[in-house]
Amino acid sequence: MQRDSSNFDMDAICAVLAKFGVDYVVIGGVAATYLGSDLVTVDFDLVPAVVDDNLDRLTRALIDLDADVSFFGKLPRFPDGEWLKSARMWNFETRLGPFDVLFAPAGAPDYSKLFESATIQILDDGTEVRVASLDDLIAMKEAAGRNKDLLALPILRYLKERRDNPAPSD
Repeated sequence: MQRDSSNFDMDAICAVLAKFGVDYVVIGGVAATYLGSDLVTVDFDLVPAVVDDNLDRLTRALIDLDADVSFFGKLPRFPDGEWLKSARMWNFETRLGPFDVLFAPAGAPDYSKLFESATIQILDDGTEVRVASLDDLIAMKEAAGRNKDLLALPILRYLKERRDNPAPSD
C-alpha cells in the first residue's frame, strides 16, 4: 500500500512538534534535505527522547496532527505516551503527511549520542529543529540497506566531503 504524501509539509510538522515541546532528532530523508540533499522525501522520520513526559507531549502532537496508525486506523486517544513504548517503530498518516517514530533505528547510536552530535537547523518561521549529523545519517542509511537508502549514500557522502574539506575561498 502506497502512503499518501500529497499533503506532506515537513516544516509544518516541525512547528507542531515545537508547539508541544517534543524533544526529538530528525532522521531519514527529511534530515538529508535539511542537510543539503536534493533528493525528494515523502515522510517525516524522528527519534524521540524516551522520557515519559516527552512521550506524553509527542502523543499530544500526534493528536493535534490528526494521526492515524498506518494500515490500522484511527489513533486511540490515549491519556499519555506510555503506549508508544509498545513498539520499536510507529508509522502514522497525519494531516501534514506520513510521519514515522523510530526508537532504535538500525545504525544509530543511542539517543543521547544522536542528540549530542545532531545539528540545529532554523526554519523560516524560527523553529529550531535538531537534525541527525551526516555521520549518523550515513551510518543509518548503510545499516538500513534498502534501495532508497543506498541511492542516497553517494549524495550524503558528497555533502560530508564538502563539509570536511571546504573549497578554499577566492
